[in-house]
Amino acid sequence: MAMRRLNTSAGILEVMGAPLTGTDLRAYVMSGGGLTLKNFRPRFRSKRCFLIFPVQGSERKGLVSVEVKNKKGQYDLKLLAVDIPMASGPDQRLFLIGDEEEYKVGGGLISELRDPIVKAMAASKEFDDLDQIEEEEDAERERQEGERRHQEEIEKLEKGGSH
Repeated sequence: MAMRRLNTSAGILEVMGAPLTGTDLRAYVMSGGGLTLKNFRPRFRSKRCFLIFPVQGSERKGLVSVEVKNKKGQYDLKLLAVDIPMASGPDQRLFLIGDEEEYKVGGGLISELRDPIVKAMAASKEFDDLDQIEEEEDAERERQEGERRHQEEIEKLEKGGSH
């Protein structure tokens, strides 16, 4: 739902470049739901989901923040914002739905979710680099092992041929 809204937003597409694609990396927190008593009457509490995930356009990358409320089976977007890292200065935050006040709901829950995702995004680059180094080391070890076996075969043949 969030991706559909982002991919149909002229402003976001202009800044980030079309098409926008998400990734498997995401963090979310569910809150609410269940029964509560209000004025001695049972009521169903609405569920809220706070979700954050990276998104990439043809021009730029960004981090999407979403708050959605489930009211009687209907999803109501309360917040849809994209933080876009800028080459100079702080990230630029573009709001499609909601504002800075909505970003602070639940004691700034969405910004608390942001930190581990930002770290995971940075780590994935580091892991890619480590994978490359490890693959090169594995290939070198296999090459050396192959040479050692070849050398042993030659030595066996030389020993066998001298009798």
